[in-house]
Amino acid sequence: MLRCVVKREYVLITPVYNEEELVGRVIESVIAQTITPKKWLIVDDDSTDRTGDIIKKYEREYDFIEYYPVQRTGIQNYYSRRTEVFLMGFEKLKQMEFDFLAALDADLSMEPTYYESILREFDQNPKLGIASGVYINYVNGHLQKIVRDHISTPGGLQMFNRTCYESIGGYKPLKYGGDDSLMDIRARMKGWQTRSFPQYTAIHWRPIGSRLVNNVLMAKFKQGFAEYCLGTHPIFMLAKSLRRIFIERPYFFGSIARLSGYFYSCLKRGEREIPDAVLNFVRKEQMRRLFNLGNY
Repeated sequence: MLRCVVKREYVLITPVYNEEELVGRVIESVIAQTITPKKWLIVDDDSTDRTGDIIKKYEREYDFIEYYPVQRTGIQNYYSRRTEVFLMGFEKLKQMEFDFLAALDADLSMEPTYYESILREFDQNPKLGIASGVYINYVNGHLQKIVRDHISTPGGLQMFNRTCYESIGGYKPLKYGGDDSLMDIRARMKGWQTRSFPQYTAIHWRPIGSRLVNNVLMAKFKQGFAEYCLGTHPIFMLAKSLRRIFIERPYFFGSIARLSGYFYSCLKRGEREIPDAVLNFVRKEQMRRLFNLGNY
């Protein structure tokens, strides 16, 4: 049986800051892909370690890799800065011709067929606007699966149909993160489908939040902030947290921490960074999923 060969052009953008310990691993991972990107822009946010030297070494060897240093000024917070750096990269690449755009974090590595597989999913489904595989966290020498529903795509692995990306206006920097979730939401509002495929995996060498805060529970607490800011319905948030108590690490306390962050934001009446139309869509969709016993 002949193997179907995907021949779609894609570009990657990777924001980096002081990643000398991990950047070589992700570069080797992309070099090994069965379909390499047309261009891979690695945007260096003024690193103070050897990150730039490592990237430039690979740039000299591979034509599709481009090192792009930017000045690190006016930093307000980690989450929004990463998105801002990505957007700087997109501005540099947007005049190029390509079919798909992908974000790739520097603390990941993928199997060699990862991008070929994701591109094939786009080929098979014209309505697919955003697609990804899933993370497997590397923690204390062990691999740990994370819980993610099938319509949610992790930001460090998101791949966009270019038409979808541009039709929803691109990423929006958010104070507490969740810009990847917002992209999924806005895509579905426009009639696109969003999907993460658990059969395509990437190893996450630095678990979510561990760089920003050492305490994993504090990272979960801040994820609760992000859930609130994205308009998550209180009932849906409660159901989601209860479901994950015994299936998502750290068991019990992780779910409680995220739930606490959410309701803390509710009590403070924190400012949301989304328009009312997005909030209304999110809540209607969540209630429909919840009462139809959909994934959450």
